[in-house]
Amino acid sequence: MAKKRIAVIGLGRFGTAFCRAARGAGLEVMAMDSDQGRVHAIADDVAEAIIADGTDPKVTASIDWRQFFAVVVAIGTDLQSSLITILNLKEVGVEAIWCKTRDNYHYQLALKMGVSRAINPEQAMGEMVAAWLGHPELLTRQVLSTGQVLAELEVNASHVERNVVGLLGRHHVRLLGMTRYKDYQPEQLIQSARLQPGDKLLLLADAEQLETCLRNLS
Repeated sequence: MAKKRIAVIGLGRFGTAFCRAARGAGLEVMAMDSDQGRVHAIADDVAEAIIADGTDPKVTASIDWRQFFAVVVAIGTDLQSSLITILNLKEVGVEAIWCKTRDNYHYQLALKMGVSRAINPEQAMGEMVAAWLGHPELLTRQVLSTGQVLAELEVNASHVERNVVGLLGRHHVRLLGMTRYKDYQPEQLIQSARLQPGDKLLLLADAEQLETCLRNLS
């Protein structure tokens, strides 16, 4: 089975880290940057590395983007270059564009230009670290494209022997399932379960509702 191919334009810290992580996830990566040193530094870690400028329409017109299931514009610090690259990709018919943004203004502009996904790594990491510090029982927190949050919560001493549905019901948080002794149990099998130390709950909720739930459970 052929590997999925992605293209990454921009090889700063984020773009370089993304290329290596994508390769580790089994993806085939084409990396592109106008800086020769950055391209040479990543060349051994990707399937293809080219020295080219995404803001040049002749460059974007010369590449067969149909071979990639997604293109990641990782030019986060230079707003103009990022937006011009997105525009050039749109002009040649690329539909699946992910964009790394530097701030909310960049984020909103990228979305208005029709990118599939805009990402602000610094903001996302800041929110995640703050959530972990405020709620140590929160193991993972992922914001979905719908705006809802998928979270994994570890049961603490104050939750033990409580009914799992009764614990969460009044907080408008949906319980998707529970992991106990590494075995995953879906929602329908744990309606009457009594919580035990080490249980992990998989939750889905709006961000505000999840935060209210976590404060009340702490």
